[in-house]
Amino acid sequence: MLLSKYLGPFTYYNIILLFLFSLSVDSIKLFSIINSISYVIFHYVIIYLGLYYYRNILYILYFVYGLGIDLLLINQIGPHLLLFMTLLFFFKRTKKYLRNFNSQKIYITILIIQIFVIFLEMLITQFLFGYNFNLYIFLKYLLISLVISYPILIIFNTIDRLN
Repeated sequence: MLLSKYLGPFTYYNIILLFLFSLSVDSIKLFSIINSISYVIFHYVIIYLGLYYYRNILYILYFVYGLGIDLLLINQIGPHLLLFMTLLFFFKRTKKYLRNFNSQKIYITILIIQIFVIFLEMLITQFLFGYNFNLYIFLKYLLISLVISYPILIIFNTIDRLN
């Protein structure tokens, strides 16, 4: 690939993140499954970047994306910003332990963190802003996570080998 010698995997993930962010916050009533899938993959990419590509620029990216999702989805500053910044702090503290995990353990860790973060976002939104916790939507996100997480991991491994 011609661009692969100029752009590293981190740049590709940021392009993917921007695309998924755009799809997640733009509510397409006719294709709500596309919004849900992009929302779930967005969280997966955020977590993947924090685990594999931890660097200081992620503080700015997590802040901007957390603030953007909060303002565009719920018109309040809250759960996404709080949880994304907490996630980054968590990744910094556990970086040396997570490096010892094999790829299967990292995959399960990403999946568990992703499901936990989405669950916490929904709970915080309910408690702070009065939005109803919809179990059906959470189960839809859970199912989407379980179905698409492994193919996404395979695609990400391909992107990682582009160096």
